[in-house]
Amino acid sequence: MTLRPAIPRDLKRRVLVEAGHRCAIPTCRSTQIEIAHIIPWEKVKKHEYENLIVLCPNCHTRFHNDEIDIKSIRQYKAQLRFLIETYSKFELDVIDTLYTVPAGHGIPFVKFMNILIKRLLDEKLVDFREISAGLSIGGVKSTPDLLLITDKGIRFVEDLRAGRAMSYEEIGEK
Repeated sequence: MTLRPAIPRDLKRRVLVEAGHRCAIPTCRSTQIEIAHIIPWEKVKKHEYENLIVLCPNCHTRFHNDEIDIKSIRQYKAQLRFLIETYSKFELDVIDTLYTVPAGHGIPFVKFMNILIKRLLDEKLVDFREISAGLSIGGVKSTPDLLLITDKGIRFVEDLRAGRAMSYEEIGEK
């Protein structure tokens, strides 16, 4: 029997950061996690980024018991890669927060921070609304305006939470 070496620290960190230190299953997102091999270690005998995914112990067991199939696990991995290649962690946190705000309401947001949510604005997943009244200091408005989630943004978050696969092209179409 071959002893399995530990996953190299840099590789482990990359996989954990990709998943935000949470279970990769969008409907779970537990913070009690472990790293799983998509194709079992016993078959591949190596640790490779493409073959590793973060799962909670419950989802990991369900995967090994075939309650979650390998095709789904590969979709979850692809979705994570798409998200981290497309949106910053800050952008994902912003849209997730906006999703929890009551319909028609938003969160205070200052215009000079729009650069941090550029992709969300470009894809029309969120809407920035300026409030005419406010205080300016040195020509920079310091009173917050309003950031709201759009219908397209709501569908985006619902697709993420439901685990529906998506690509950059799909986001542009929705």
